[in-house]
Amino acid sequence: MKTKNKIGKVLIFIGTIFLFNTEIKSQANFDSLKIKLPKHYFNTVINLDSYRKAKQDFTDTTDFLAKRLKSYGIKQFSASFYTPLFTDITEGKGKGITKSTHVLLTGNFLLLQPKFSGISQHTLLKTGIGIRCIFNSGKKGVWFVDASPFITKDITYVSKGYFRAASTIVYSHNPNEKFNWRIGITKSFMWGNKNYWPFLGIRIGKLDKVNLSIQFPRSINFNIPVGPKLTMSLYTKPQGGMYNFSNRDSLYYISNDATFSYTRYELNTGFRADVRVSNRFNFYVATGFCSKNNVTFYSETANKSRPRLPYKKYFFSENLGPTLFFNAGLVFKFGKSRSFYNEKNMYDVMDLNNTIGVGDNNQSAGNPQIPITPKVKKNLNLSSIQDLIDYNEF
Repeated sequence: MKTKNKIGKVLIFIGTIFLFNTEIKSQANFDSLKIKLPKHYFNTVINLDSYRKAKQDFTDTTDFLAKRLKSYGIKQFSASFYTPLFTDITEGKGKGITKSTHVLLTGNFLLLQPKFSGISQHTLLKTGIGIRCIFNSGKKGVWFVDASPFITKDITYVSKGYFRAASTIVYSHNPNEKFNWRIGITKSFMWGNKNYWPFLGIRIGKLDKVNLSIQFPRSINFNIPVGPKLTMSLYTKPQGGMYNFSNRDSLYYISNDATFSYTRYELNTGFRADVRVSNRFNFYVATGFCSKNNVTFYSETANKSRPRLPYKKYFFSENLGPTLFFNAGLVFKFGKSRSFYNEKNMYDVMDLNNTIGVGDNNQSAGNPQIPITPKVKKNLNLSSIQDLIDYNEF
């Protein structure tokens, strides 16, 4: 019996040595795996967008140009992108606060065809390259600065391009995941003129759950995630711009100006569905009503005395009634990015970047990088976990 006890003790001792030896080797092997995380939180995102507005007849029978132009509609296509250039991450001490600075390059290419049935078809180009910087304090504040210079030109006829620049500065505050407020200033041409507006925003609800977002003067959105692949939203937002238009049709007959400024404005209210087909590809469709429709022609010569202020002197301006619009887009994501699941400030960083549209067009790719939290049952499975974590980064 004593012999058996001694043998048992020896076997336990030997087993213990092998057990700890295996753990030590495994730990050493794990530590030797230097997993390189992606540099950036942002993917490179390309958005292709198509927009249509139904034709409407000008009803003002007293205006000479209204009778000549006859009717008015919109056909628009844009391609925009943003890509990370620089990311700086500072790990905080003690409380686990992580600060981050993000610098992105943005670009936009837009072709617009205002459909006037009484004159020849014009195709207007707007293209530009911009830069934006986003600073995440790691606590409750996020700063956003954007500069979007662009050139607009009528490419139907030989004409020179006209340089303009839009810009936005916003401070965003996150007391918690379910509430956010923003304040800043924005210069934009979306309202059919060179306008400076205060930027005031408020959001109630988590970004990956049902939420109401009011971002004056950009948009109002009521967002409803239906699942990890589908988000539906009711929204209202302005559409418009200021474009260089050739005077080849002699619409401006008071002067010999080769070009003038064509401006448009409308307020879109409708329904949008964003579908996440895969980790690399999304698409969206939207439709609804256009209201507050306006088209105005400004002479550059007549407004030379106000080079930095909104134009006041116009030679044609008409308001039209409500009509229908249709909008659809494709969203492509490229590259690897760091995970930031359940980090409220990083969710806000992503949302700021998409609230302020690229190229002053107010077109949004949605929030393709904010993970939508699925309704997880008690028994988690692999597909549920994959919806929460972007495993591709490894």
